[in-house]
Amino acid sequence: MEFQTPKGRVITELSLDSSADGAGAGRKIALQCAYGNSDVGITLSCSPSLRIVSQQDDKHRHNVKFVVQVLTTGVNERVGYVIVQYDAPSFGSTVHFEQTLRLKVGKVALHDNFETDLFAQLLGRSSDADVLFAYFRVLAAQNNLELPKVDWEQLNDNPLKQNTGSDPSKWNCGAALTSFAQRFAAHHQTSGGNLYYATPAPSKLSAVVFRKDVVRMGAEKIRQQLRSGNLVQVFVGHHENITVKGGTIMPSSKTHFITIFGASRDGKRFIFFDPWPGGSVLEYQSGLMGKVRSLFMGEIELDDAAGVIKSGSGRLGIHQYVILTGP
Repeated sequence: MEFQTPKGRVITELSLDSSADGAGAGRKIALQCAYGNSDVGITLSCSPSLRIVSQQDDKHRHNVKFVVQVLTTGVNERVGYVIVQYDAPSFGSTVHFEQTLRLKVGKVALHDNFETDLFAQLLGRSSDADVLFAYFRVLAAQNNLELPKVDWEQLNDNPLKQNTGSDPSKWNCGAALTSFAQRFAAHHQTSGGNLYYATPAPSKLSAVVFRKDVVRMGAEKIRQQLRSGNLVQVFVGHHENITVKGGTIMPSSKTHFITIFGASRDGKRFIFFDPWPGGSVLEYQSGLMGKVRSLFMGEIELDDAAGVIKSGSGRLGIHQYVILTGP
C-alpha cells in the first residue's frame, strides 16, 4: 500500500498552501492509494484540520482515489495527516496495517516580499498534487546537498537539474528548463531574441558592449512578463572566452540558460532557476518550507548605471552571470 499523486508518484509527505482557493474555501487535492490485492478493504481517515470529501475504489486499477480538503485557511503552519487502514493476508492469516501521509499546511510566501515569485504562485500554491510534489522536491534538503561533482547524480531527483556529465555536448540547460516549465507550469514560459549587446560581439565577455537602452527595456519587459504569469528564459554568459559566429554570441560551455521566475518591487532584482548545481545559490525564503539554501536558484540585478543585468557582488554560487539575450 502506498500513497501516490494522480500520475503515480509515490509520496510520504507533501506541503499544502493554506490560502483559500478561488471560491474562498480551503484547497482540495486529489490523491490516491495504490494496493496490489483487489480484495483489500480500505478505510481512510484524516486529522481534524483536513476532510476527505470524496473516495472512489477502482478495483480494476487496484487503487483508491480520494480528494482531501484543507478546512482551516490562512494558518501559518500546522501538520495534518491522512491515514489508510487495511487488512491484508500475511503468512496465512489476516493482519491489520496502516500507513500515514504527512501533509504540512501553511502559508506559501513570495521570496523576500518580492512583487512576483512564480515558483510560489504557480507551484507552491497549486492544487495539483503532482505540481506540489515538484515544488517539494525542488526545496527538499536532500536535493540541495553541496556535493563534489562526482556525486552530483545524487541530486537527480531535483526537477531543475540538467545533465551534468563529462561530455559538454550533452549538457542541456535550456532543454531542462523548458521541460520543467512544460511539466509543472504549462503555458507559462516565454523567452526573447533581443540582443542586449552591440554587434559584432568580441570573443571576450569582458569586452562586450551592452546597449543600455535595450537592457533597461528588457528588464521592464521581464518584469511585465512575470506580472502576467510567465516564466522568462534568458541567455547568459559566465566565462571570459565566448564563441562568436557572424558577430553573435553562440551557446557554448562558457554560456548558459537560466529562467527568471520573480522580480522585486523596485523591478531591479530578479530571482531565477539555474539547472547547473551550485552555479548559483539562493537563500530562498518559502514561508511554509522555511529558508532553503537552494543550489538551483540565484539572484541577478539590473545595474542601471552600467546598463547591464548581472550577478551582484554579493552573489552565492560559482558563476557570475550577465544576460546577453532576452525579451
